Amino acid sequence: MADITLLEAAKHSKSQLEAFVTKIIVETSPILEYLPMKTITGPALRYHRESSLGSIDFRGVGGTYTADAGVINPLFEALVIMGGEVSIDNFEVKTMGNLLDLKTAKYRMKARKAGITFTETFFEGDTATDPYAFDGLRKRLSGNQLIGSSVGVKFSAAGMKLPILDEVLDAVIGDNSDKILFMSAATRRALTAVIRAETGSGLITFTQDTFGKQQMKYAGATIRIIAMEDDASTIFGFDEDPGDAASDTCSIYCVRFGSEYVHGIQSSPLPSVKDFGEVEAKPAHMGRIEWFCGLVLKHPRCAARIKGILTE
Repeated sequence: MADITLLEAAKHSKSQLEAFVTKIIVETSPILEYLPMKTITGPALRYHRESSLGSIDFRGVGGTYTADAGVINPLFEALVIMGGEVSIDNFEVKTMGNLLDLKTAKYRMKARKAGITFTETFFEGDTATDPYAFDGLRKRLSGNQLIGSSVGVKFSAAGMKLPILDEVLDAVIGDNSDKILFMSAATRRALTAVIRAETGSGLITFTQDTFGKQQMKYAGATIRIIAMEDDASTIFGFDEDPGDAASDTCSIYCVRFGSEYVHGIQSSPLPSVKDFGEVEAKPAHMGRIEWFCGLVLKHPRCAARIKGILTE
């Protein structure tokens, strides 16, 4: 199957429950709205990343070339197991009305948590902390793809302004229209104020996401906010330790999604959703959501991060 997003795959599902759960997961995770998924056979994907293209020279008549070859590094990305179980106590079934409505609510809650967990791991996953997860962008990005310093960056009249945002866009390959900027709502507000002060909103445009919600663009790149729906909290809070006495900071990420850039891997076209009904082992109706998935950064310039962003 060609690399497609979960939402596109859900349209072809024969299971209404799987399609419902998948749609909720994607609605909750801005990452999965864009992330193409490659369905693989086996527990891991073996792929190659170019390191050097080799050389091309000019020669005179009768001259020769010096033979060489580009360098391609073989890499592996393993699948991980992510999931959870739904439990509806028989007391709830007897006292709270329609079982179908109860199951719908419980599966929706579990699906939302799955979307949140995937988003958190996409950015901040660390196998040193959780060996069963996968490493996220914060751990993977380094060198030229990691921008900023422990001195700190402020999007304010007194601090650094738009050049560092342009720098992170330039660090990712391709046109800005192919890139997504991920940040917190607080960072977006500060950034918007600076853009309007410097350019009179000339670099701000608007678009719609897959679900018809309005999204802001900067210099052609879509800005997506990472925030929880219930309390507006975010994994991009000012809680990153810069390693010195400065205040805690946060980050902005720039990502280009695609089968040759940032994409996911999975063992089947959709997360597995099973409803077991009432079980004998306990007085409850049980269900399970499980997804064998992983993350691949195929191109060395497919993502970048600005670290050390300070609050006012």
